[in-house]
Amino acid sequence: MPTIPARRHPRTAAALGALALVGAVLLGGCGGGNEDGGGRPADTASSSASAADTLVATGLERISAGDLDGAREIFAAVLVLDPANAYAHYNLGFLAQDDGDVATAIDEYNQALTTDPEFAPALYNLALLTEQADLDTAVDLYRRVLDVKPDDAATHMRLGFALRHLGREDEAATLLAQGIELDPAMKDVPAPSYAG
Repeated sequence: MPTIPARRHPRTAAALGALALVGAVLLGGCGGGNEDGGGRPADTASSSASAADTLVATGLERISAGDLDGAREIFAAVLVLDPANAYAHYNLGFLAQDDGDVATAIDEYNQALTTDPEFAPALYNLALLTEQADLDTAVDLYRRVLDVKPDDAATHMRLGFALRHLGREDEAATLLAQGIELDPAMKDVPAPSYAG
């Protein structure tokens, strides 16, 4: 029986990071500036960003290899280079969530969202962690995911199930139908249980 993802995996963040890196390279190639090319603050920032991106990729490789402690160390090193790095915060949140450390996961996802308020995987995972304590907040977070990724079937389903639980049946039915239309395998997904 299909299930809705329990959380968004770091590979999603890696794909987003690769796109951001490509965009940064393309934009960087368009800039003018000092002809000697050396010693400018932008060069230093670019170098730090490049090192951080490389470390994020290495951290994701460590996760894939099952070296979660090594991945944590690498993402912590990224934050030394770039304290606002959304991908490092996201992946530290993912690892904390995987360990059952909800408070740390929520903090890391919020830090990722401080840097990138439209970081859909962080929004989704934060919504999952928020559902039991505050379903209305989770609903708002799922809506933000759909603002960024309107074709995300799992988010349509989670939001639909949450709204059904809150008694908003018409909107819930529409969202659930959209989720199934986007991914027909979702038709067999059971609704999550909610506290209270």
